[in-house]
Amino acid sequence: MIRLVCTIFCSFFKIGLFTLGGGLAIVSLVQQEMLARGWLTNAEFLDILGIAQMTPGPIGVNTATFVGYRAAAGQGAGVWTALAVSLVATLSVSLPSVLGVHFGGGWFDRNRERTVVRRVFAILRPLVAGFVVAAGVALTLDVFPRLSFGVRECVDGAVFAATAALVLTKRFSPLWGLLLGAVAGAVFP
Repeated sequence: MIRLVCTIFCSFFKIGLFTLGGGLAIVSLVQQEMLARGWLTNAEFLDILGIAQMTPGPIGVNTATFVGYRAAAGQGAGVWTALAVSLVATLSVSLPSVLGVHFGGGWFDRNRERTVVRRVFAILRPLVAGFVVAAGVALTLDVFPRLSFGVRECVDGAVFAATAALVLTKRFSPLWGLLLGAVAGAVFP
Protein backbone atom coordinates (compact mmCIF):
# COMPACT_ATOMS: atom_id res chain seq x y z
CA MET A 1 0.00 0.00 0.00
CA ILE A 2 2.96 2.34 0.64
CA ARG A 3 4.00 1.88 -2.97
CA LEU A 4 0.49 2.84 -4.13
CA VAL A 5 0.50 5.97 -1.96
CA CYS A 6 3.90 7.03 -3.35
CA THR A 7 2.78 6.35 -6.92
CA ILE A 8 -0.44 8.33 -6.44
CA PHE A 9 1.49 11.19 -4.85
CA CYS A 10 3.97 11.32 -7.74
CA SER A 11 1.25 10.99 -10.39
CA PHE A 12 -0.91 13.77 -9.02
CA PHE A 13 2.06 15.99 -8.20
CA LYS A 14 3.11 15.66 -11.85
CA ILE A 15 -0.43 16.44 -12.99
CA GLY A 16 -0.55 19.51 -10.74
CA LEU A 17 2.91 20.62 -11.86
CA PHE A 18 2.16 20.48 -15.57
CA THR A 19 -1.35 21.87 -15.41
CA LEU A 20 -2.00 25.15 -17.10
CA GLY A 21 -5.45 26.66 -17.09
CA GLY A 22 -7.25 24.97 -14.25
CA GLY A 23 -9.28 21.84 -13.75
CA LEU A 24 -10.87 21.44 -17.16
CA ALA A 25 -7.47 21.68 -18.81
CA ILE A 26 -6.16 18.69 -16.83
CA VAL A 27 -9.03 16.32 -17.53
CA SER A 28 -7.31 14.59 -20.44
CA LEU A 29 -4.02 14.34 -18.50
CA VAL A 30 -5.75 12.77 -15.50
CA GLN A 31 -7.68 10.39 -17.75
CA GLN A 32 -4.54 9.30 -19.58
CA GLU A 33 -2.62 8.76 -16.35
CA MET A 34 -5.38 6.79 -14.62
CA LEU A 35 -6.09 4.56 -17.60
CA ALA A 36 -2.38 3.92 -18.23
CA ARG A 37 -1.88 2.80 -14.63
CA GLY A 38 -4.99 0.62 -14.70
CA TRP A 39 -6.53 2.37 -11.71
CA LEU A 40 -9.77 3.11 -13.53
CA THR A 41 -11.64 2.06 -16.61
CA ASN A 42 -12.80 4.73 -19.03
CA ALA A 43 -16.41 4.35 -17.84
CA GLU A 44 -15.34 4.74 -14.19
CA PHE A 45 -13.34 7.85 -15.06
CA LEU A 46 -16.34 9.40 -16.82
CA ASP A 47 -18.50 8.65 -13.77
CA ILE A 48 -15.94 10.21 -11.44
CA LEU A 49 -15.65 13.24 -13.71
CA GLY A 50 -19.42 13.71 -13.56
CA ILE A 51 -19.37 13.53 -9.77
CA ALA A 52 -16.42 15.95 -9.61
CA GLN A 53 -18.27 18.41 -11.85
CA MET A 54 -21.36 18.53 -9.67
CA THR A 55 -19.47 18.62 -6.36
CA PRO A 56 -18.62 22.10 -5.08
CA GLY A 57 -14.98 22.99 -5.49
CA PRO A 58 -12.33 22.95 -8.20
CA ILE A 59 -12.76 20.10 -10.67
CA GLY A 60 -9.07 19.16 -10.63
CA VAL A 61 -9.01 18.80 -6.85
CA ASN A 62 -12.35 16.96 -6.78
CA THR A 63 -11.21 14.58 -9.50
CA ALA A 64 -7.96 13.86 -7.64
CA THR A 65 -9.91 13.17 -4.45
CA PHE A 66 -12.33 10.73 -6.07
CA VAL A 67 -9.69 9.03 -8.21
CA GLY A 68 -7.39 8.59 -5.20
CA TYR A 69 -10.19 6.96 -3.25
CA ARG A 70 -11.22 4.72 -6.14
CA ALA A 71 -7.65 3.68 -6.95
CA ALA A 72 -6.99 2.67 -3.34
CA ALA A 73 -10.34 0.91 -2.97
CA GLY A 74 -9.68 -0.92 -6.22
CA GLN A 75 -6.41 -2.23 -4.77
CA GLY A 76 -8.28 -3.73 -1.80
CA ALA A 77 -7.76 -0.94 0.71
CA GLY A 78 -10.31 -0.40 3.46
CA VAL A 79 -12.43 2.71 3.72
CA TRP A 80 -10.09 4.60 6.05
CA THR A 81 -7.02 3.76 4.00
CA ALA A 82 -8.80 4.79 0.80
CA LEU A 83 -9.80 8.08 2.46
CA ALA A 84 -6.17 8.68 3.46
CA VAL A 85 -5.01 7.96 -0.10
CA SER A 86 -7.65 10.35 -1.47
CA LEU A 87 -6.27 13.02 0.87
CA VAL A 88 -2.75 12.33 -0.45
CA ALA A 89 -4.02 12.69 -4.05
CA THR A 90 -5.81 15.94 -3.19
CA LEU A 91 -2.79 17.46 -1.47
CA SER A 92 -0.34 16.34 -4.13
CA VAL A 93 -2.33 17.83 -7.03
CA SER A 94 -2.59 21.13 -5.11
CA LEU A 95 0.98 21.29 -3.84
CA PRO A 96 2.65 22.59 -7.05
CA SER A 97 0.19 25.50 -7.25
CA VAL A 98 0.66 26.38 -3.60
CA LEU A 99 4.44 26.30 -3.97
CA GLY A 100 4.27 28.29 -7.20
CA VAL A 101 2.17 31.03 -5.65
CA HIS A 102 4.29 31.10 -2.50
CA PHE A 103 7.65 31.30 -4.25
CA GLY A 104 6.69 32.95 -7.56
CA GLY A 105 3.83 35.26 -6.62
CA GLY A 106 6.03 38.18 -5.62
CA TRP A 107 8.10 37.90 -8.79
CA PHE A 108 4.95 37.83 -10.92
CA ASP A 109 3.53 40.93 -9.17
CA ARG A 110 6.73 42.83 -9.90
CA ASN A 111 7.01 41.69 -13.52
CA ARG A 112 3.45 41.27 -14.80
CA GLU A 113 3.65 44.34 -17.06
CA ARG A 114 6.88 43.30 -18.75
CA THR A 115 6.61 42.56 -22.44
CA VAL A 116 8.04 39.06 -22.09
CA VAL A 117 5.54 38.08 -19.40
CA ARG A 118 2.62 39.47 -21.42
CA ARG A 119 3.81 37.56 -24.51
CA VAL A 120 4.05 34.32 -22.54
CA PHE A 121 0.47 34.74 -21.32
CA ALA A 122 -0.68 35.66 -24.84
CA ILE A 123 0.68 32.28 -25.96
CA LEU A 124 -0.71 30.37 -22.97
CA ARG A 125 -4.32 31.58 -23.35
CA PRO A 126 -5.03 29.81 -26.67
CA LEU A 127 -3.01 26.81 -25.49
CA VAL A 128 -5.23 26.40 -22.44
CA ALA A 129 -8.34 26.84 -24.57
CA GLY A 130 -7.02 24.07 -26.81
CA PHE A 131 -6.50 21.79 -23.80
CA VAL A 132 -10.09 22.36 -22.67
CA VAL A 133 -11.51 21.77 -26.16
CA ALA A 134 -9.37 18.63 -26.62
CA ALA A 135 -10.62 17.26 -23.30
CA GLY A 136 -14.22 17.99 -24.29
CA VAL A 137 -13.84 16.30 -27.67
CA ALA A 138 -12.07 13.27 -26.16
CA LEU A 139 -14.77 12.85 -23.51
CA THR A 140 -17.52 13.23 -26.11
CA LEU A 141 -15.95 10.57 -28.29
CA ASP A 142 -15.63 8.30 -25.25
CA VAL A 143 -19.33 8.67 -24.39
CA PHE A 144 -20.94 8.28 -27.82
CA PRO A 145 -19.92 4.67 -28.57
CA ARG A 146 -21.87 3.59 -25.48
CA LEU A 147 -25.09 5.20 -26.69
CA SER A 148 -27.79 3.10 -28.27
CA PHE A 149 -29.81 6.09 -29.57
CA GLY A 150 -33.05 5.08 -27.90
CA VAL A 151 -35.63 7.52 -26.57
CA ARG A 152 -33.47 8.46 -23.57
CA GLU A 153 -30.41 9.24 -25.70
CA CYS A 154 -32.45 11.30 -28.15
CA VAL A 155 -33.95 13.32 -25.27
CA ASP A 156 -30.44 13.83 -23.83
CA GLY A 157 -29.16 14.99 -27.19
CA ALA A 158 -32.10 17.37 -27.63
CA VAL A 159 -31.62 18.85 -24.14
CA PHE A 160 -27.90 19.25 -24.81
CA ALA A 161 -28.41 20.91 -28.20
CA ALA A 162 -31.14 23.23 -26.94
CA THR A 163 -29.17 24.26 -23.86
CA ALA A 164 -25.97 24.83 -25.83
CA ALA A 165 -27.76 26.93 -28.45
CA LEU A 166 -29.60 29.03 -25.89
CA VAL A 167 -26.56 29.55 -23.65
CA LEU A 168 -24.41 30.55 -26.63
CA THR A 169 -26.94 33.20 -27.61
CA LYS A 170 -26.68 34.54 -24.03
CA ARG A 171 -30.44 34.51 -23.61
CA PHE A 172 -30.53 31.53 -21.30
CA SER A 173 -29.02 30.77 -17.92
CA PRO A 174 -27.11 27.46 -17.67
CA LEU A 175 -29.08 26.83 -14.47
CA TRP A 176 -32.23 26.44 -16.56
CA GLY A 177 -30.35 23.86 -18.64
CA LEU A 178 -29.57 21.91 -15.48
CA LEU A 179 -33.20 22.08 -14.44
CA LEU A 180 -34.33 20.98 -17.91
CA GLY A 181 -31.89 18.05 -17.76
CA ALA A 182 -33.17 17.04 -14.31
CA VAL A 183 -36.77 17.10 -15.51
CA ALA A 184 -35.88 15.09 -18.63
CA GLY A 185 -34.03 12.58 -16.45
CA ALA A 186 -37.05 12.19 -14.18
CA VAL A 187 -39.48 11.82 -17.07
CA PHE A 188 -37.26 9.50 -19.18
CA PRO A 189 -35.30 7.39 -16.66
